Amino acid sequence: MPSPPQSPPLAAYAVTSDELSPTHNKRRAGAARRGGAACTIAEECERLFCETLRTVFLGEGNVARQDSLALGMYDINNHDGHHNDSIAVSDDKKMDGSYDSGIGMPPSPPGSSLAVDYGFPQHQRGQVGQWIEVWDYVGGARFRGFVAGDGDDKAMFVFFDSEATVRDLKPGLMALIELCGLDEFECARLNVCLDRKAPAEDMRGLMKDLGWIGFEPVTLAEWAEKPPIVSDAWVLLGMEV
Repeated sequence: MPSPPQSPPLAAYAVTSDELSPTHNKRRAGAARRGGAACTIAEECERLFCETLRTVFLGEGNVARQDSLALGMYDINNHDGHHNDSIAVSDDKKMDGSYDSGIGMPPSPPGSSLAVDYGFPQHQRGQVGQWIEVWDYVGGARFRGFVAGDGDDKAMFVFFDSEATVRDLKPGLMALIELCGLDEFECARLNVCLDRKAPAEDMRGLMKDLGWIGFEPVTLAEWAEKPPIVSDAWVLLGMEV
């Protein structure tokens, strides 16, 4: 699994709606690229798309890559059961320290249990509104995904690759559910995409565990204008959050 982007959090601050405006994003994107702080989350997420997902969410016949700047990092710190949430901007300094040999995770910021890189497409294409990359320092897992839709139909899609079936996903799942409710995302649903190439026994166990939480099998019917509505690479499970 590739190592994470080499750009650490610089400082925590509150992001205003003005700072998240398209005009501000474009200015930030230009400055960040010149400083070397830009991270292309979109390319890594799109790499996980099968042909069905690409057709439904990115537009049929459009294979051009969609660039995305990682605007910041959302840290969830857990001290004695209490969460302290913040958003940090990436700086152009390089990260020092070693990576976890199992998943290639960056060193955890002090007191941080989870970090989320997120970006907005510079040019809207298809139904994707945001790209995300989640680092779970507790469970030792990484999740990539995207946000699509608007209002009550807005949903977060997260990919669980074959390695996810053998990791402790509980901390990451709880964090993902919490992320859906944040102002930066405001998702009504959380959909997880399970890798069909995962061992069958591991897949059955994971689906059973997710079912106990409230996840149910879903299709792409509400997103697709025409068939196919089932991915040949991913099994989709969803729940309202």
